[in-house]
Amino acid sequence: MTSIGPDHTADLVVRRSGTGPPVVLVHGGFPAELTWALQAELEQRWSLLVPSRRGFTPSPAAERQDFRADTDDLVELIAAVPGGAHLVGYSYGGLGACLAAERLPHLVRSLTLIEVPLWTVAEGDELVRQIAELADRFAASSDDAQAERDFFTLAGVDPAKLDDGEGIRRAMELGRKLRSPREAVPRFPVLTAAGIPALVISGEHNPALERVCDALAKQLDAERARLPGAGHAVPRAPGFNVLLERFLTSAEQVRGRTQGDTDER
Repeated sequence: MTSIGPDHTADLVVRRSGTGPPVVLVHGGFPAELTWALQAELEQRWSLLVPSRRGFTPSPAAERQDFRADTDDLVELIAAVPGGAHLVGYSYGGLGACLAAERLPHLVRSLTLIEVPLWTVAEGDELVRQIAELADRFAASSDDAQAERDFFTLAGVDPAKLDDGEGIRRAMELGRKLRSPREAVPRFPVLTAAGIPALVISGEHNPALERVCDALAKQLDAERARLPGAGHAVPRAPGFNVLLERFLTSAEQVRGRTQGDTDER
């Protein structure tokens, strides 16, 4: 196994490691090294590209989380990978991942979305409306103690542990400053027309998020999976790596057959 240290792409710090087909892992509201800590074992068979989103050290500082900036950064990163990459987006980071796939469908080998707050896919659902409003309330004011408690419960955050590191404290500050997920409106027909294999995963801990993931899977004609046991921290749930690797391997096989058909023609 080869290991290549951090480099800079689109001004971001991107940690690269492993060998095999490339997989971009996009974190959400907590630092990349915390989000993907249990995925290191995938380095044995996959080349992992793990960017730290803007505002998260050691990448450049940012005033807020912005999925539009994430989209631009991911487009530049993926475009620089020969043959494209598998794209895995978690939570808020999945917004940029989804929109980047829409802009570069020919370079996205597969798309995995994990509890991504794409509220617009189920905006008519009352539970989804409530959770979207809660997220906006949390981001709008640091004085809304009830919104903070409710949001921490949703995200599986223990406030008593927020002093464990500067990265966590900074992440929570950024959580108060973000472009609302309500503004994210992907063009799903572009993704389905491109035939991108898709997987939508949830942690089976919140009914509203389950409904969002169900609706998202329907829009993408995606495989749907549920992995309970870790709340919103789905990449830490039992069986996550097995599920992800099985899906990535299947997508690689589909890609190989498609390329073979193209070569024959």
